[in-house]
Parts: sequence; C-alpha cells; structure tokens
Amino acid sequence: MYTLIEKNILENQNIKTRSYKMAQYKFKNKVTDDLQDATDIVKQVGRMITEGKTDVNSAIDNLRRAVKKLESAKYFIDRE
Repeated sequence: MYTLIEKNILENQNIKTRSYKMAQYKFKNKVTDDLQDATDIVKQVGRMITEGKTDVNSAIDNLRRAVKKLESAKYFIDRE
C-alpha cells in the first residue's frame, strides 16, 4: 500500500520511478544469494563465538567476508 502511494506521488511529480518489486530485478538471484551468504556467515561467527571455538582474527576475517558479500549485493542493486 505504501509503495503504491509513493509511486503515485512520484508519477504525479513526473519523476521516473523504478519498480519496487524484487521479481523484476535483473540480478535478483545474485542479490539474494549474497544476502543469504552474509546472513549465514554472521550466524556461524556468532555461534562460534558463543561456543568459544574461534579466535579474534578468524572471527574478524569471517565478518570481513560477510561485509564483502553485502557490498556485492549493494553493487548489484545499484546497477538496477
């Protein structure tokens, strides 16, 4: 409902709008895969930290990989 109102307002202002539906994105699979990978990495690091099975350097390295996945997803969203 909110996106319909927002889209209507933008169209009334003669501003070109992008579709907000994820189904119409060209890079939908890449974005969802990157987001899922980042989520899994963060969950795994959290589990390892709570169980005491990791060291600081390993946790930071894994979180760095998660951030790279998020940056990749943002890059493909911006390409739309």
